[in-house]
Amino acid sequence: MGLMVFQQFVGINALIHCNPTLFQTMGLDHSMQLIMSGVLNITQLVGVSSSIWSMDRYGRRPLLLWGSALMFVSHFVIAILVAFGASWGPVPWAMPAEIFPSSLRAKGVALSTCSNWLNNFIIGLITPPLVQNTGFGACVFSAVFCLLSGVWTFFFVPETMARTLEQMDDVFKDVRGEEEFAKRKRLEKAIVAKGDAPAYA
Repeated sequence: MGLMVFQQFVGINALIHCNPTLFQTMGLDHSMQLIMSGVLNITQLVGVSSSIWSMDRYGRRPLLLWGSALMFVSHFVIAILVAFGASWGPVPWAMPAEIFPSSLRAKGVALSTCSNWLNNFIIGLITPPLVQNTGFGACVFSAVFCLLSGVWTFFFVPETMARTLEQMDDVFKDVRGEEEFAKRKRLEKAIVAKGDAPAYA
């Protein structure tokens, strides 16, 4: 769920939701505001497209770390969309399905998605007054979360690239998966033994 918190609080949706207002403050007319909004979204699409090959080539953790650093700097030069699209856009959606064991995957992914939408809702509520009352402070607010996302990733997000679901227990130092596997093997053995027993009429 932490991935989804940072995915929203790094400022991407604040920028996307408020980009017409941002372009208006730059003196652009309505038509140009819409064109620039489209350019920004296409820029993010370029970043997201790169994740198709970069997640499995470089790993999730390095993408998140580099993305945090690039977005932190980008808030000061308004180039966040490519950095977000290549890192924090796709990776938080990929990792929950990779890290939860089969028995918990549906609940884990559901909680991650709920966290994403809750955080998106919070950003939608706080962004307009933040931009109106602080101006550039909104970028500083998001830049701080980009910095925090890098620190959090460094300390708490392990690399999951090229790891099987069975290896996730070792990655997270969790023994419950081993216990679940042993229980499943005992149940399978009991079922097979029961199936081999002679049938009495």
